[in-house]
Amino acid sequence: DTNSHFFGIFDGHGEYGDSCSYFAANSIPSQLVRELKKQGGTKALDGPKMESIYSDTLVNVNKAMHASRIDDSLSGTTAITVILRGDTLLVANVGDSRAIIASEMEEGLVYSPLSDDQTPFRKDERERVKLRGARVLTLEQIEGNEPIHENWGADSGDQIDEVGDPPRVWDESLERPGCAFTRSLGDSVAEACGVCSEPEILAWKISSFDRYVIIASD
Repeated sequence: DTNSHFFGIFDGHGEYGDSCSYFAANSIPSQLVRELKKQGGTKALDGPKMESIYSDTLVNVNKAMHASRIDDSLSGTTAITVILRGDTLLVANVGDSRAIIASEMEEGLVYSPLSDDQTPFRKDERERVKLRGARVLTLEQIEGNEPIHENWGADSGDQIDEVGDPPRVWDESLERPGCAFTRSLGDSVAEACGVCSEPEILAWKISSFDRYVIIASD
């Protein structure tokens, strides 16, 4: 289908993060094709099943990674992916890499996010993992050098990683996984306390002002 194009960035982390990112890059396109074939082809991306197709693709690759020879207990990868279909961008995000749209306005190029970083800075993500048993604390809080609070002063986005050690996701032991994201592919230890592989999905209708889409890791 020459009207559909797929792009992705996979930023691995942990000891075997390189293996996790290559696994995702190699597996997601073929898994997406399998999911589309179940629904009659790429035309399914135009209908109400688009989100479930996209989500199932990433969730099933996550399951396959767990079943592979890769030790993903404390390793994993982000997945920021974009399907360009005609005049529509379909964006699926897992983790804290990002997609951005750059548009040409009178004042020059301006940018807007097409994804929202999934980190404990976001109250909704913080509460979601806490319901699964996670504890959310900074290293300074664990070491007793900072009071226990959740007033990090930002939901997500600009410059939040420059305010010091970020809030992290821990199990009850407060020894692992210590991840600064709330969604990923892999990370089976983190998954046990709420870190998940379900993407957040956005459909963006390309306007006459839009010039570039950027997908990048941090």
